[in-house]
Amino acid sequence: MKIIRFFLYVVVLTSIAFHLRAQTAEGQLVEINVPAPSLANNIVSIPTEQPIVIYLPPSYTTSNTQYPVVYFLPGFGTPIIYFTRYGVFQGFLLQNSMDKLIREGAIKEMIVVIPNGVTFMMGSFYVNSSVTGNWEDFIVKEVVGYVDSHYRTLPHAGARGIAGHSMGGFGALNLAMLHPDVFGATYALCPGLFDENGLSKNIMFASGTTIRRYLKKEREFEVMTEDEAIVAFLSFMAHLAIVEGDDDRAFEYAYGAAFSPNPHKKAPYIDYPYRQSGTDIVLDSVLWEKYRNGFGGLADKVKRYHDNLLRLKAIMIDYGINDYYEWIPEGCVYFGKLLDGAEIPHTLIAFEGGHSNKVRERIEEHMLPMFSRTLQFDTRTLQ
Repeated sequence: MKIIRFFLYVVVLTSIAFHLRAQTAEGQLVEINVPAPSLANNIVSIPTEQPIVIYLPPSYTTSNTQYPVVYFLPGFGTPIIYFTRYGVFQGFLLQNSMDKLIREGAIKEMIVVIPNGVTFMMGSFYVNSSVTGNWEDFIVKEVVGYVDSHYRTLPHAGARGIAGHSMGGFGALNLAMLHPDVFGATYALCPGLFDENGLSKNIMFASGTTIRRYLKKEREFEVMTEDEAIVAFLSFMAHLAIVEGDDDRAFEYAYGAAFSPNPHKKAPYIDYPYRQSGTDIVLDSVLWEKYRNGFGGLADKVKRYHDNLLRLKAIMIDYGINDYYEWIPEGCVYFGKLLDGAEIPHTLIAFEGGHSNKVRERIEEHMLPMFSRTLQFDTRTLQ
């Protein structure tokens, strides 16, 4: 009997110890720079090595399990450290939230990757540009390729999700639509989307004053030598970002460099859709379409990429009805109607909130659980 009691005592202690370890199990964050040869074509000195952060779940170091991966794309002017160190969005910290949700059983264990999308212009929009580099290729090829080759992932589209906020929300939808062979599901929080009138409502073209201000600055660069112009442009953008904190004005240049780049012009290397003729401001309709097709042109995109969109296991668009960028809710509703009309399954959610004031809630309660339900997981029991 003593032996049996001793055995039971050991079993109980072992169970308690295991339970405590399970309660306190932590994942880990890996912060590294990865090669970004796709950015080598940029003409504005953007580094060809870029930071990413990788969250590995608690069991990663003690098992042979392969894990699905969620790629999260930050918004305009949003560095990775906002999600990993500073808790800018309502205290959200990637490791803390992932550990908590996994520990509580709210989500399954998965890897989460946050790549950089910020440039000296404050945003890349995750698209290929002849001025700022091929950011689409960087995410789809280099980031995904690096993660798959260095970590135990499930390396197929069914086990990869892509998500993002604001500019990153646009990027997530766009990259999933273009690459259903790489990403199997997508979630977009307050994504940059234009309805048919969205571009004209954007801050870039909100008034004649804004347009004239841009053209005045462009003329300042035109009278400089090429070297003088690029130095002056870099200094100007740094002043906007660091001294003035003028995100809206920086957006004008970043958006143009992403969607209407012209590396053959002087800085800022953009084909702007307006020009001045005497005292008049003249619109170039062809260049306007290039701008419109960045966040917009959605009807054409849904038609062109209809089959790609059907291949996605989940499309979730999540927006705040009180977003101070009024064109975002309008763009989301418009996109939802287009998907309905094309009979493409999706989920469109409108929540009581604005552009950034509920980021943590939406990530923890909606984004991560959606991927936990949708992505494919390793069903083997490997220890």
